[in-house]
Amino acid sequence: MKYLKLAGFALTIVCMLLIVSAHAQDNQLTKKEKVAGWKLLFDGKTTTGWKGAFINSFPAKGWKIESGLLMVEPSGGAESTNGGDIVTLKEFENFELSVDFKLTEGANSGIKYFVDVKQPTPANPPSAFGLEYQLLDDAKHPDAKLGKNGNRTISSLYDLIPAISSKPAKEIGEWNTARIVSNGNHVEHWLNGVMIVSYERGSETFKSLLAGSKYKDITGFGLNATGRILLQDHGNKVFYKNIKIKEIKYIADTRNGKLLKEIPGVVSYTFRNSFSKNLAATLDSVKAMGITNVEFSNLFGKTAVEIKQSLDERGMRCTSFGVSYPDLINNTGKVGENAKVLGASFVRVAWIPHDKVPFTIEIADKAINDFNTAGKILKEEFGLTFCYHNHGYEFQPYKNGTYFDYIVTKTNQDYVSFELDILWAFHPGKDPVELLKKYPTRFKLMHVKDLRKGVVGDFSGGTPVRNDVALGSGQINIAAVIKAAQKSAIKYYYIEDESDDVNIQVPVSLSLLKSL
Repeated sequence: MKYLKLAGFALTIVCMLLIVSAHAQDNQLTKKEKVAGWKLLFDGKTTTGWKGAFINSFPAKGWKIESGLLMVEPSGGAESTNGGDIVTLKEFENFELSVDFKLTEGANSGIKYFVDVKQPTPANPPSAFGLEYQLLDDAKHPDAKLGKNGNRTISSLYDLIPAISSKPAKEIGEWNTARIVSNGNHVEHWLNGVMIVSYERGSETFKSLLAGSKYKDITGFGLNATGRILLQDHGNKVFYKNIKIKEIKYIADTRNGKLLKEIPGVVSYTFRNSFSKNLAATLDSVKAMGITNVEFSNLFGKTAVEIKQSLDERGMRCTSFGVSYPDLINNTGKVGENAKVLGASFVRVAWIPHDKVPFTIEIADKAINDFNTAGKILKEEFGLTFCYHNHGYEFQPYKNGTYFDYIVTKTNQDYVSFELDILWAFHPGKDPVELLKKYPTRFKLMHVKDLRKGVVGDFSGGTPVRNDVALGSGQINIAAVIKAAQKSAIKYYYIEDESDDVNIQVPVSLSLLKSL
């Protein structure tokens, strides 16, 4: 018993030391961070490096340092009427900023950047203007329902761009980590390790959003080359710690990452609604995102010649042409002709008809025969490669594997290849990485997409479109998939997003892929 008491006492001491040690790490830099160039903006003890936004000293009230935390003191929720906003003494241009914050119930605050030091003091409220990473209790603060499409909710670019719906915000009273990356005009918002906003300052999209915002009458808003970092006093209790920044060298082109050497393409289905209304304008929007490769899965009422002309005029291309199963089988020649006119190298089918009936071996055998026949014609008469795109139902068990395994082994590899849709592999319970390892030479194309956290998949081949989320914010390990794909025969990667939030999510997905 004596030894048990001693052991228990020792365990208690160890736990206390671990807690103290963990706390001691707040507002300190690791050796690795120091080497990387990180600098503390708050040391946990003093206001060194900060001042009031419109005064030369730190506010005499409204802000408090306690137990290593910088706190905005509550004053009834009024904006900048107590201590007022605080800003860094230094201006920044290209940087990576990291801030831990904790909200209280109903709180509102913000982290602003590119704050112009020369701006006049606004009359009402006296809060400095700047691009803002919004901090808000979305459930309790009324501002969450104002603005447009949620662009005043937590981690959004305030009043301009909503954060993605799958943002991993923690419960009120828990610590979150905000991260802001600025490289030239490219800016990213991150929340708890997930990218949730991506945009280009000064782009046509940015200007359009600005024109519809509360900043529309502020000349040059958000476009200054340098600016200060600001923490907002909005009259609610909010806590900050571990405020640190790393100044970085400007990288002229961030479109290609270490894993992907070419800018990913996009599936036309992603922008199906806008393509149906105005193909030319949609192509302009897609190109403005930095994407020039499109997998067309529909001609949208145009001819292949018309689409090719629109692509050529913009320096864009179509590398893959998606068609229906009946068209592949019944109009193989026409499919081949259209694909060649578009300039595509691949023809793709994404669904084997089995509506209202289970997927069976008989259906699989018919598809295998049809794919071999059509694939041979496309290869020999048009020089095209046929790919079948998985859709989930093929991963039902069959003998010692799945129907997908059966289709892969029974199709002629000279005439039939595959496009791996990673969501429709993951949704029925398969690991895309393992599939790439198992069939490295059979996959030639990839649809890159992510599945909302918490969604449980099945073999149906369907899920609500809201479950398509920005890459990196869902259940799939995107980095691992892309890394494995580099060892396969995949030639083209296409972002596909079936959600209703493509204009918000696709820029985030593209930036995530470029960052890998």
